Amino acid sequence: MTREHEELGELFHELLAAKGKLAAGLLARVRLKLVPHSRAEEAVFYLRLQDDERTAEKVRVSLAEHKQVEALLDELLAMSPRDDNWAARARVLADMVGRHVDEEEGELFPLARRVLDPQEAQRLAAAFETERDRVWEYILGEQRGAA
Repeated sequence: MTREHEELGELFHELLAAKGKLAAGLLARVRLKLVPHSRAEEAVFYLRLQDDERTAEKVRVSLAEHKQVEALLDELLAMSPRDDNWAARARVLADMVGRHVDEEEGELFPLARRVLDPQEAQRLAAAFETERDRVWEYILGEQRGAA
């Protein structure tokens, strides 16, 4: 998951420097990376960690952040990159995702290592990849159907 966080950071860096059609294309790539990742985290890791007292509060906060990020992403996707507010909203999205990633890697992941034994962590990582790929395929299918 950390590798995907890094890839998202790079995409956001490119997005914030882009204009016009390039920016719109990069935002679509951000969506294809971000939404499957978030949904798989929710369906696999957060689901497992939400009932443990050591991780429950962090999971609740992370779920709320995912909802905020996805709402802002949808807002941006509905806007034109030429809109006066687009660049500012893209910056807010990048900052929100950056803070969320920092909290996950700095707080939630260390707590999760105390909750999960190595074998369970491996099983969850495999389930995460399967779910992420399933959501990714679904989004691609949606895009093909809309084209």
